[in-house]
Amino acid sequence: MKEFKYKIIGGKKVYDVTDVICRKLLKVADEAIINCFPKPGKGFSVAVLTKTGNIYEGVSYISDTYTLTMHSEATALAHAAIHGETEIIAITGPNCHICKQLIWENSLQSDIDIIVVIKENNQIKKVPISEMMPYPWPEKKQ
Repeated sequence: MKEFKYKIIGGKKVYDVTDVICRKLLKVADEAIINCFPKPGKGFSVAVLTKTGNIYEGVSYISDTYTLTMHSEATALAHAAIHGETEIIAITGPNCHICKQLIWENSLQSDIDIIVVIKENNQIKKVPISEMMPYPWPEKKQ
């Protein structure tokens, strides 16, 4: 089990995720895109990092009607949950607003301000989900 350092900011844990780990997360997400359904390589993929140091990928699962489509963030969170891991400390992005809401709700339940890892101009950006949700709903755990 990997130990990550964290700080308490705004009442939530914010874990220190190194650039090396962020690049590994981004690589896992990039490699997972071939598993998108129904067309390999067509869709989106992400990777989540759990508090224990495990990485789980998720891919788009697109339905013909689109109404039943599962976003890669939802499948990654479910993939981790299937393995008994619900304490997510980082996820790759950028993410659509529906998925930001899902990440926010996971953050509320775990009291972890999940870091969204984005690669921009070959630089790693780490943005806490709380910064991406300035007017969140719900504001606190239900």
